[in-house]
Amino acid sequence: MDMSMNQGNGALMMFSDPAAVAAAETARARIQAAYQVALYKPRKEEQARVKILDACKRPSFASRVEYSKPVGNQKITGASIRYVEMALREWGNIMIDTQTIYEDDEKKRVSVRVIDLETNTAFGKEIQISKTVERRDSRGREVLRQRTNTGGHTVYIVRATEDEILNKEAAHISKVIRTEGLRLLPQDITDEALDTAKQAREGAIKDPSLFAKQICDAFFGLRISPEDLEQYLGRPVTACSKAELLELESIFNAIKDGEAKWADYVTPKNTDGNGGGLKQDATAKGLNDELRGKSSEAPITCPDGSPADAAKCKACTQPGGCEHAPKK
Repeated sequence: MDMSMNQGNGALMMFSDPAAVAAAETARARIQAAYQVALYKPRKEEQARVKILDACKRPSFASRVEYSKPVGNQKITGASIRYVEMALREWGNIMIDTQTIYEDDEKKRVSVRVIDLETNTAFGKEIQISKTVERRDSRGREVLRQRTNTGGHTVYIVRATEDEILNKEAAHISKVIRTEGLRLLPQDITDEALDTAKQAREGAIKDPSLFAKQICDAFFGLRISPEDLEQYLGRPVTACSKAELLELESIFNAIKDGEAKWADYVTPKNTDGNGGGLKQDATAKGLNDELRGKSSEAPITCPDGSPADAAKCKACTQPGGCEHAPKK
C-alpha cells in the first residue's frame, strides 16, 4: 500500500492508494464471507468420505489418482494433484488463497495458503517462479544465457512468454496445494481412496493389450515414444503385466502433473556399449525385479551346481567350464 504523510498548519494528513485500499477490503470481505458460510453450513465428514470414495470408483478418474516417481534409488507413490483437488472440494469448507507478493522482470513470488475454515488451520508456502525457460532451439527467442546439460547438449535459457509463465505458476501452485492440502485431509480416508482407485483401475483392464496401446498413446502425447518405454522396461509394452501397466500409468500422471520428468526415470548417459540406446536406471531395474518377484541378480553357481562366492572362486583350482572364471 502506497502511503505518504504531509504536515501542514499543524495538522497531520495521510494519503493512500485507493486501489490498494479497495483490494485489501475486497480480500477481507471475501475471507469473512467464507468463514460465515462455514459456520452456517458445517462439514458432514461421513458424507464427504462417501463422495470421495465414489469418485475414486470411476475408472476414468481412478487412473489419475496416484503418481509414481523416482527419488534416489527408490520410487515413491502418493496421491496426485487431481485427487487432492477433488478431495478438498468434497471435504468442504476449505479455502485456497494465493497472493502475488513480489514481481520483477526476472522472477515472481507467490504466497499459497490452504485454510480449513472450520478448524481455523492453515498451511502454506511461498514459491518463486523464474521468468525463464530452457530450450534446445533458441530461434525467435531472447537468449539470456546458455549451459551444457548432462547429455552434453547445449541448452539456452530464454525469456519465458506469458503463457509459459502462467503454466509454470499453475504447476507450482498445484504442487503446493497438493502437499499442504493433504495435511488437512484425514490420512485414513486418503489411504482408503487410493485402495479404491487401485481396485477400479485393475477392474477396468479388460484387455491388457488394448490398455497397453492406450498407455503408449498417452505417453506419446508427452513426446515419449513406445521405443522409449520399451528401452525403460526392457521389453515391449504389450508384454507387460497388469501391475506394470498400472505403474506406467502412475508414471504418466507424475510427468503430466509436473511431479517428475522422463529424464528422472532414465539416464541418457548410460548406453549398452553397442549403440543400442538407453539402459534402465536403478529405479527401472528394481521395478522390473519387484514386479516379477525375483532378486536383481541371479545366484552364481559352480559347474557342479553348488553355490559359489567370491572367496570360493578365488581359491578355485579347477576353473575350466566355469562362466565366471577369469578370461585369459
